[in-house]
Amino acid sequence: MSKILIVTGSDYTDQVYQAFSDVLALGHQLYLLSDGSFEPHPGIFEKHFVYDLRKTGETLDYIKSQDIRFDAVTIKTSEWLTPLTALLAKQYGCIGNDPVTAFNCRSKYHMRRELEKGGVPIPKFELCKNYAELLQAIEQIGIPCVAKPVGGNASYGTFLIMNAEDMRNLKQNYESSVDYLRKKAVTEDVFAFSEEEMDLIGIRDHVDMVTDYLVEEYMDGPEISVDAIVQNGRVTIFGVEDQIRMKPPYVLQIAARLPYVCDSKREAEIYDLICQTVKAVGLRNSATHTEIIFTKDGPKIVEIGCRIGGDDLHDTILEATGYNLMYESIMVALGIKRHYEVRALCHTMMQFVLPEKEGVIEEIFVDESLKKDPNVYNMALCSKKGDKVGPPPYSFDYLAYVGAKGSSPAEAQTNLESALRRISFTIR
Repeated sequence: MSKILIVTGSDYTDQVYQAFSDVLALGHQLYLLSDGSFEPHPGIFEKHFVYDLRKTGETLDYIKSQDIRFDAVTIKTSEWLTPLTALLAKQYGCIGNDPVTAFNCRSKYHMRRELEKGGVPIPKFELCKNYAELLQAIEQIGIPCVAKPVGGNASYGTFLIMNAEDMRNLKQNYESSVDYLRKKAVTEDVFAFSEEEMDLIGIRDHVDMVTDYLVEEYMDGPEISVDAIVQNGRVTIFGVEDQIRMKPPYVLQIAARLPYVCDSKREAEIYDLICQTVKAVGLRNSATHTEIIFTKDGPKIVEIGCRIGGDDLHDTILEATGYNLMYESIMVALGIKRHYEVRALCHTMMQFVLPEKEGVIEEIFVDESLKKDPNVYNMALCSKKGDKVGPPPYSFDYLAYVGAKGSSPAEAQTNLESALRRISFTIR
């Protein structure tokens, strides 16, 4: 019987709790470490440790003081906690990624440098610590280009510079984005690491994860995300998702299709690039989520993370393949050798609901039939009544997302459109 510590910054879907139940059925014990923002399902965890996870060093000492010897440590989706997860695994001598590797997957600047050293195709990039450096970097990279926060995720604070009008709006877009990121970092610490925390991880060239920006060359072309499991450096791909993003100058994802439909040559190209990327950043044992854009010069890596993809991806991949990536991540953390035969069981389509204007959510309507629809496998609210929301550049909010399935991409799309008609938000 092994003692397994699960690290998270948010609650889980029923599909993830099913993975936990399956692990318990094998005779293992589960423990939870969270920030206390939710109450987990009863009967799953031996103990729920609650601490301010923004304080990395203190969290390590707190868990160490519990006098429990953990045999495995893993995480699902909370990207900002992947360095902490790696530090905890190291603290107990467990299987996992090196803490420096985990941080390099969090900092887009450090990630770019590792990929560049590994010969992985990436866009040109420049680090900027203020608005003056941002202007210089745009001049050096050239227009069109992309500005993104070093520690951002989910495309928060990311915007495009495509033309003279974008340059006229640059200062407003930059300052609005940085202001949003500062607020987000204070309330959720999605981006921030102190210098002391970076030293603890083993990072010597410090960055400000909130206000430092990268300027990168604009990559024009279709974008996909790839979710895989890496065990002892061996890569198995479970889900390739065709991503649909909003119109420039912002790049928030608005919808997605899975599986990505392509020929065998493209499949091989994707697999080879993922293996090259995993090796370059040094991932050995964990789930991984990678984003790729197919440019006119060939595919290039947008980013890679050492965790399962966010939002709907875990449940979508379970629906499309039958594999539960939370369960597989735990098996990898335990060192249990895995063998996979991945094939598509259905087609899925997911779409986000975004605010069309700035304001406060007054009402949320979800038709009861939506919860019972067998073609709708996932529906999650990302905001609640009373929340202040808005479109970029004022904010970068999702109201909800809905996932539907079908025997073909067209049928999945039809079922999704039916589902979306049964959910609405009133914004005052």
